[in-house]
Amino acid sequence: MVFSLTNYFHERRRLSNGIWLNGFVLCAGGWLLIVAVSSGQMWLLIPILLLGLVLLVAFALGIYGLIIFLLHNARQVWRRESHSLANLLGLLLALGLSIYVIWQALVLQGVIPSPLVLLFSFMPSLLFYIFLNVWNFLTLSLVYQLNRPRYRQQAIVVLGAGLIDGERVSGLLAGRIKRAITFYQQQQAKGGPTPLLVFSGGQGSDERLPEAVAMQRYAVHKLGIPLADTAVESQSRNTLENMRFSAQLITQRFGADYRAIFVSNGYHIFRAGLVARQAGFRANGIGARTARYFLPNAFLREFAAIMVMHKRLHLTIAGILVALAIMQAALRLFS
Repeated sequence: MVFSLTNYFHERRRLSNGIWLNGFVLCAGGWLLIVAVSSGQMWLLIPILLLGLVLLVAFALGIYGLIIFLLHNARQVWRRESHSLANLLGLLLALGLSIYVIWQALVLQGVIPSPLVLLFSFMPSLLFYIFLNVWNFLTLSLVYQLNRPRYRQQAIVVLGAGLIDGERVSGLLAGRIKRAITFYQQQQAKGGPTPLLVFSGGQGSDERLPEAVAMQRYAVHKLGIPLADTAVESQSRNTLENMRFSAQLITQRFGADYRAIFVSNGYHIFRAGLVARQAGFRANGIGARTARYFLPNAFLREFAAIMVMHKRLHLTIAGILVALAIMQAALRLFS
């Protein structure tokens, strides 16, 4: 436990923290089970057995329940959001899982030829590998939400998002701005220094002005923030540049030993933290609330983006699993 916590508090922005934290939970659960059995206090086993039963039912029925949930959520997202590929991830996952369930049913009925079954025998192990990565990501995302920075920040970076009609702040972006201003006001109320609100976001090809400028106008004219307490970083085109250019602006203003945080939506802050570390920006994030119906799709998008960040590792492991399945199929066919 000490090692896990030391790693986490030393650097929260690491994927390996999830491995250590989940490992600690598993070891602690095993230790509690041993203590309960060895002590002879059988009533101590009741919560452990109940938890095991819940997990067993979840694994047995989980994929069907997950498909139903994803289809329902995809319907909500389809009705309320744009029909972009990013917003269809939940539907695509539900369709993929449905195909896998149908495949398994056909395998059990002996409809699929055995060579083909052997060839695709990597699917369960590959799905299990993906599940482990999803669990690790969800663990870290939830734990990272607990980040509570001290009220002594010199700067608060607000990450941009797309504008409505190329010039108006969206509801999602307004939530980020308001979250940053809430922290700004709380820090002032607690006697801390007045932090600089840094609005970060460049101008997209379909936008009439940089996102940072639109955000600054919204904060100043609609929310009453003094213009002197704001700054804009309007050159960035992605999250990496958001972090890199904001860090440069803050370093120029406060020196290399600055104290800063960044604000995005809750589902995005962990990946944004990984990117901040990659950019050399010494800051952790706090999250703005997001509509509940949008969270599953948003987490899927974040997970996909993190997998892409480490695509070489994941493609190598997937390739090994596929190669082992092909070798096993060849051995059985020609032996």
